[in-house]
Amino acid sequence: MPQKLSVGPFQFSSTGVRVVGKPELEAWKGPVQFAFWCQRAGPWWIGDMVNAGEDRFGEAFSQLGEGGVSTEMLSRYAAVARRVPIQNRLPGLSWSAHAMVARLPVERQRSVLERAEREGWDTTQIRDRVRELLKPAS
Repeated sequence: MPQKLSVGPFQFSSTGVRVVGKPELEAWKGPVQFAFWCQRAGPWWIGDMVNAGEDRFGEAFSQLGEGGVSTEMLSRYAAVARRVPIQNRLPGLSWSAHAMVARLPVERQRSVLERAEREGWDTTQIRDRVRELLKPAS
């Protein structure tokens, strides 16, 4: 039997959500927000757990993640989580936006992310700004 997490009349599993009964509109708000939150937070959770688990258990830990997501994505999640410390992460920006600044020095990341959030930059604009900052001085 697949594992599930119940939030009121909503039963979340790895393959979908079952709605028990006929909940009123107001009952949907929390579970819908929860689903969006999980979608946005998932890459950070995975990356942070991979890094902490490998630091503690080494290569044996990496076997736990097999089959959940591609090895390439696991490596990307872990690399971005390692390079962008939790204090630099802004919940209003996507994981992809943070991945764009991961090559910057830690002390520059936050200012670029804050400006991106303030000015509504998309990932292309963030990438262009990062490239400008990484260009060698002429």
